[in-house]
Amino acid sequence: MRRSSLRLLVVALALAGCGGSRPTAPLDATAQSYRAGEPGFVVEAVGTVRDGETGIDVSLGVPPSSLVFRAGTESLVAVGRWTVSVEGPGQPVRTLSPLDTLRAMSTAETRSPEPVWRTLRIPVPPGRYRVSVILEDRSSERTGQREIQAEVFGVTDRAGLGTIGLEGEGSRGLAPVDAASIPAGLDSLRAVVQAPAVPDGAQAVLSVVRLRSDSAPAPPPTAFTPAPGTLARRGVDPSQADTVQTVRQPLASAEVADLGVPLPDLGPGVYALRLDLVDADGNVLDPADRVVVVRRRDYPTLTRLGDLVAPLVYLGSAREVAAIEGASGAPQQAAFDRFWGERMDDRRLAAATVRAFYDRVEEANRQFATYKEGWKTDPGLVFILFGPPNYIEASIDGERWVYGQGGSAPAYVVFERTAGRAGETGLFSVLTLVRDRAYAEVWQRARTQWRSGIVP
Repeated sequence: MRRSSLRLLVVALALAGCGGSRPTAPLDATAQSYRAGEPGFVVEAVGTVRDGETGIDVSLGVPPSSLVFRAGTESLVAVGRWTVSVEGPGQPVRTLSPLDTLRAMSTAETRSPEPVWRTLRIPVPPGRYRVSVILEDRSSERTGQREIQAEVFGVTDRAGLGTIGLEGEGSRGLAPVDAASIPAGLDSLRAVVQAPAVPDGAQAVLSVVRLRSDSAPAPPPTAFTPAPGTLARRGVDPSQADTVQTVRQPLASAEVADLGVPLPDLGPGVYALRLDLVDADGNVLDPADRVVVVRRRDYPTLTRLGDLVAPLVYLGSAREVAAIEGASGAPQQAAFDRFWGERMDDRRLAAATVRAFYDRVEEANRQFATYKEGWKTDPGLVFILFGPPNYIEASIDGERWVYGQGGSAPAYVVFERTAGRAGETGLFSVLTLVRDRAYAEVWQRARTQWRSGIVP
């Protein structure tokens, strides 16, 4: 096949046609964790006081790219059923189950990674609660599940701060923002929080600190497992931080105040937000903290040639990848074409292979992102190379992905949970692959198959 034909084919597929696709491999019904094609969504649960009544504001965000759209009479339509349950000690379980319909006028709209938000309010007395959310995609009949903790305070005489939330100006107006994936350069981005018993002369003091974080692609399964305490196992290093900006905002006294403190323009990275409620004498009455991640505006999609080159580190040698990354413009595109085309002379085979590989990269971005892009994580590495497992055995200490015997995948792989807690949403959940030299044969076989047009 002529190289020019492959170049046009690869660039068209990778830059325009990957978004919104999902792996189709079936999974066993006993899977307890990730399932291929399950809808991804975001949950925020914040205790608030509204009109003198305490409760939890549950914000639910689902990207159109995470749902399956069907042709309607005048538009493309996706339907999702939410099931939100709130459970607290000594309290009856409260459940809401609304139905949402998303409409799109074009295929491009169905690929949007920007969440569409809705907020439910559930009245509950002060206390700590567990919020469980299930989203069912009515077209695919797939479900996704999240769990998060929420604390509800009452109207008291003690000055304090609630949970820090985020909101900003998106394409649909002012809306909540996913703290784990804030678009860089978002307009009107601000930290929002409620504060009871605000005294005269008080101030809100917000410090924004950039943290050192792990941003490297996952090393091969045959490498050494990162040692305890290293950045690769922890995700971030709070001891190495740079203050970006400190913002002070005067407050009027109030029984319950709604605060909105503007944030500076933040580039991609990991940040810690520290908000202090300070009295007129400079004493800190109550602190609140939140770690957030800022990503490129087009994340998790692949929209430029560099997005396609970087994941090749999982398939090529260090010298091959360095040669492609070191080029620019037309020479880089030509080197990229040669990488994919040197072992595949059939145009349709090349098209299917390229599409499958970058579909998995995007799916890894959606499902496995932590402090870094999902494709760079250990679960992202395994998913991209070997595909979804037959089932997953999840525990508080980690996960075991079972692939079965034979084929191009290992029988199973084991991940240790080296940061965060199982079963909860949050930014501190890090799964680290237990590496072993025994993976050498299956690792090399999978890389060879991908470059030969065989999708593992």
